Amino acid sequence: MFLRGLRRRTGRPVPELVGLFRSIVDGGRDYHPIASDFLEHFMDGAGASRTMSPRWLRSFKVIRKAERKNQRRFERQLARRAALLDDHDSAWLHDHWDARINAFIGTELFYVSRMSLLRSQGSFVLTRDGREVRVSGTVRHRWFDPYDWDRGRWVYIPRHGFVPIAVGRELVEADEARNFLMESRHVQTLEGVCLRGGRLRRARGRFTWALVRAGR
Repeated sequence: MFLRGLRRRTGRPVPELVGLFRSIVDGGRDYHPIASDFLEHFMDGAGASRTMSPRWLRSFKVIRKAERKNQRRFERQLARRAALLDDHDSAWLHDHWDARINAFIGTELFYVSRMSLLRSQGSFVLTRDGREVRVSGTVRHRWFDPYDWDRGRWVYIPRHGFVPIAVGRELVEADEARNFLMESRHVQTLEGVCLRGGRLRRARGRFTWALVRAGR
Protein backbone atom coordinates (compact mmCIF):
# COMPACT_ATOMS: atom_id res chain seq x y z
CA MET A 1 0.00 0.00 0.00
CA PHE A 2 2.88 2.35 0.78
CA LEU A 3 4.46 1.85 -2.64
CA ARG A 4 1.14 2.35 -4.38
CA GLY A 5 0.77 5.60 -2.46
CA LEU A 6 3.79 6.97 -4.32
CA ARG A 7 1.99 6.63 -7.66
CA ARG A 8 -0.43 9.07 -9.22
CA ARG A 9 -2.97 6.26 -9.76
CA THR A 10 -3.72 3.11 -7.81
CA GLY A 11 -4.46 0.82 -10.76
CA ARG A 12 -7.29 -0.75 -8.74
CA PRO A 13 -10.94 -1.06 -9.87
CA VAL A 14 -13.29 1.68 -8.71
CA PRO A 15 -15.66 -0.64 -6.76
CA GLU A 16 -12.68 -1.78 -4.70
CA LEU A 17 -11.74 1.83 -3.94
CA VAL A 18 -15.34 2.60 -2.95
CA GLY A 19 -15.30 -0.39 -0.63
CA LEU A 20 -12.04 0.78 0.94
CA PHE A 21 -13.42 4.23 1.79
CA ARG A 22 -16.72 2.76 3.03
CA SER A 23 -14.78 0.47 5.36
CA ILE A 24 -12.78 3.45 6.64
CA VAL A 25 -16.03 5.29 7.39
CA ASP A 26 -17.52 2.32 9.24
CA GLY A 27 -14.32 1.46 11.09
CA GLY A 28 -13.66 4.99 12.28
CA ARG A 29 -17.02 5.90 13.82
CA ASP A 30 -16.03 4.81 17.32
CA TYR A 31 -12.64 6.57 17.24
CA HIS A 32 -12.99 9.59 14.93
CA PRO A 33 -16.72 10.18 14.41
CA ILE A 34 -16.31 13.66 12.89
CA ALA A 35 -13.67 12.49 10.42
CA SER A 36 -15.86 9.52 9.47
CA ASP A 37 -18.85 11.81 8.97
CA PHE A 38 -16.87 14.08 6.64
CA LEU A 39 -15.45 11.18 4.64
CA GLU A 40 -18.99 9.84 4.24
CA HIS A 41 -20.10 13.29 3.07
CA PHE A 42 -17.27 13.21 0.54
CA MET A 43 -18.86 10.02 -0.84
CA ASP A 44 -22.53 11.01 -0.55
CA GLY A 45 -22.80 14.78 -0.18
CA ALA A 46 -22.78 15.72 -3.87
CA GLY A 47 -20.28 18.51 -3.18
CA ALA A 48 -22.43 20.48 -0.72
CA SER A 49 -20.38 22.59 1.68
CA ARG A 50 -20.25 21.67 5.37
CA THR A 51 -20.13 23.97 8.38
CA MET A 52 -17.84 22.91 11.23
CA SER A 53 -18.77 23.39 14.86
CA PRO A 54 -16.64 26.28 16.23
CA ARG A 55 -16.58 24.61 19.64
CA TRP A 56 -15.21 21.37 18.21
CA LEU A 57 -12.75 23.16 15.96
CA ARG A 58 -11.41 25.41 18.73
CA SER A 59 -10.89 22.40 20.98
CA PHE A 60 -7.65 21.82 19.06
CA LYS A 61 -4.59 23.70 20.27
CA VAL A 62 -3.35 24.34 16.75
CA ILE A 63 -6.56 26.27 15.95
CA ARG A 64 -6.35 28.37 19.12
CA LYS A 65 -2.68 29.03 18.38
CA ALA A 66 -3.56 30.36 14.92
CA GLU A 67 -6.31 32.49 16.45
CA ARG A 68 -3.88 33.93 19.00
CA LYS A 69 -1.35 34.64 16.25
CA ASN A 70 -3.86 36.84 14.45
CA GLN A 71 -4.94 38.47 17.72
CA ARG A 72 -1.36 39.51 18.44
CA ARG A 73 -1.02 40.90 14.95
CA PHE A 74 -4.04 43.11 15.57
CA GLU A 75 -2.71 44.16 18.99
CA ARG A 76 0.63 45.27 17.55
CA GLN A 77 -1.14 47.06 14.70
CA LEU A 78 -3.47 48.87 17.11
CA ALA A 79 -0.56 49.88 19.32
CA ARG A 80 1.23 51.45 16.38
CA ARG A 81 -1.94 53.25 15.29
CA ALA A 82 -2.60 54.52 18.82
CA ALA A 83 0.87 56.09 18.91
CA LEU A 84 -0.15 58.44 16.08
CA LEU A 85 -3.27 59.84 17.73
CA ASP A 86 -3.39 63.39 19.07
CA ASP A 87 -5.28 64.15 22.26
CA HIS A 88 -9.10 63.81 21.87
CA ASP A 89 -8.69 62.30 18.38
CA SER A 90 -10.41 59.12 17.20
CA ALA A 91 -9.61 56.72 14.36
CA TRP A 92 -10.95 53.57 12.73
CA LEU A 93 -8.86 50.56 11.80
CA HIS A 94 -10.06 47.86 9.40
CA ASP A 95 -7.82 44.99 8.31
CA HIS A 96 -7.47 41.22 8.10
CA TRP A 97 -4.81 38.63 8.85
CA ASP A 98 -4.39 35.04 7.64
CA ALA A 99 -2.85 32.22 9.67
CA ARG A 100 -1.99 28.90 8.07
CA ILE A 101 -2.74 25.75 10.06
CA ASN A 102 -1.05 22.34 9.90
CA ALA A 103 -2.90 19.80 12.02
CA PHE A 104 -0.88 17.40 14.16
CA ILE A 105 -0.66 13.84 12.86
CA GLY A 106 -2.90 11.48 14.83
CA THR A 107 -5.45 14.09 15.92
CA GLU A 108 -8.96 13.89 14.54
CA LEU A 109 -8.49 17.31 12.97
CA PHE A 110 -5.65 15.82 10.91
CA TYR A 111 -8.07 13.32 9.36
CA VAL A 112 -10.57 16.08 8.59
CA SER A 113 -8.18 18.80 7.46
CA ARG A 114 -4.41 18.50 7.40
CA MET A 115 -3.77 22.04 6.12
CA SER A 116 -6.22 24.93 6.41
CA LEU A 117 -6.50 28.69 6.83
CA LEU A 118 -7.91 30.99 9.49
CA ARG A 119 -8.83 34.43 8.15
CA SER A 120 -9.54 37.07 10.80
CA GLN A 121 -11.22 40.32 9.74
CA GLY A 122 -11.15 43.11 12.31
CA SER A 123 -12.84 46.47 12.73
CA PHE A 124 -11.77 48.74 15.60
CA VAL A 125 -12.19 52.26 16.93
CA LEU A 126 -9.47 54.06 18.87
CA THR A 127 -10.05 57.17 21.01
CA ARG A 128 -7.40 59.14 22.88
CA ASP A 129 -8.09 61.01 26.09
CA GLY A 130 -4.92 62.32 27.69
CA ARG A 131 -2.40 59.49 28.04
CA GLU A 132 -5.03 56.80 27.47
CA VAL A 133 -6.01 55.42 24.10
CA ARG A 134 -9.10 53.26 24.44
CA VAL A 135 -9.58 50.54 21.88
CA SER A 136 -12.68 48.48 21.10
CA GLY A 137 -13.73 46.37 18.16
CA THR A 138 -14.85 43.09 16.67
CA VAL A 139 -12.97 40.33 14.85
CA ARG A 140 -14.78 37.85 12.62
CA HIS A 141 -12.85 34.63 12.23
CA ARG A 142 -13.45 32.33 9.27
CA TRP A 143 -11.75 28.93 9.12
CA PHE A 144 -11.92 27.13 5.77
CA ASP A 145 -10.41 24.34 3.74
CA PRO A 146 -11.46 22.34 0.66
CA TYR A 147 -11.97 18.65 1.36
CA ASP A 148 -10.28 17.37 -1.77
CA TRP A 149 -7.75 14.56 -1.15
CA ASP A 150 -5.30 16.41 -3.42
CA ARG A 151 -2.34 17.17 -1.17
CA GLY A 152 0.35 14.63 -0.39
CA ARG A 153 0.93 11.05 -1.53
CA TRP A 154 -0.60 8.94 1.22
CA VAL A 155 -2.13 9.19 4.67
CA TYR A 156 -1.86 6.73 7.53
CA ILE A 157 -5.29 5.62 8.74
CA PRO A 158 -5.60 3.39 11.82
CA ARG A 159 -6.61 -0.19 10.98
CA HIS A 160 -6.03 0.48 7.27
CA GLY A 161 -2.37 1.42 7.11
CA PHE A 162 -1.05 3.78 4.44
CA VAL A 163 -3.86 4.80 2.09
CA PRO A 164 -2.88 6.53 -1.18
CA ILE A 165 -4.23 10.02 -1.72
CA ALA A 166 -4.83 8.86 -5.30
CA VAL A 167 -7.85 6.87 -4.05
CA GLY A 168 -9.77 10.09 -3.38
CA ARG A 169 -8.78 11.60 -6.72
CA GLU A 170 -9.85 8.51 -8.64
CA LEU A 171 -13.22 8.37 -6.88
CA VAL A 172 -13.87 12.00 -7.86
CA GLU A 173 -12.90 11.26 -11.46
CA ALA A 174 -15.26 8.26 -11.45
CA ASP A 175 -18.07 10.45 -10.03
CA GLU A 176 -18.23 8.30 -6.91
CA ALA A 177 -17.28 11.23 -4.65
CA ARG A 178 -17.28 15.03 -4.72
CA ASN A 179 -14.91 17.58 -3.25
CA PHE A 180 -16.56 20.13 -0.97
CA LEU A 181 -15.78 23.19 1.14
CA MET A 182 -15.44 22.99 4.92
CA GLU A 183 -15.78 26.18 6.92
CA SER A 184 -16.49 27.55 10.37
CA ARG A 185 -17.08 31.06 11.72
CA HIS A 186 -16.92 32.67 15.12
CA VAL A 187 -16.74 36.23 16.43
CA GLN A 188 -14.68 37.84 19.17
CA THR A 189 -14.75 41.28 20.72
CA LEU A 190 -11.73 43.28 21.85
CA GLU A 191 -11.48 45.89 24.59
CA GLY A 192 -8.20 47.52 25.46
CA VAL A 193 -6.26 50.50 26.77
CA CYS A 194 -2.88 51.77 25.62
CA LEU A 195 -1.02 54.16 27.95
CA ARG A 196 1.15 56.77 26.30
CA GLY A 197 4.12 58.77 27.47
CA GLY A 198 6.10 60.77 24.96
CA ARG A 199 5.64 57.78 22.70
CA LEU A 200 3.53 54.65 23.04
CA ARG A 201 5.03 51.84 25.09
CA ARG A 202 3.55 48.69 23.59
CA ALA A 203 4.29 46.65 26.68
CA ARG A 204 1.81 48.81 28.57
CA GLY A 205 -1.10 47.99 26.30
CA ARG A 206 -3.82 45.89 27.93
CA PHE A 207 -6.17 43.89 25.72
CA THR A 208 -9.08 41.62 26.60
CA TRP A 209 -10.64 39.23 24.07
CA ALA A 210 -14.07 37.68 24.52
CA LEU A 211 -15.87 35.07 22.44
CA VAL A 212 -19.31 36.06 21.22
CA ARG A 213 -21.62 33.12 21.81
CA ALA A 214 -24.00 32.04 19.06
CA GLY A 215 -27.37 33.74 19.31
CA ARG A 216 -26.06 36.99 20.71
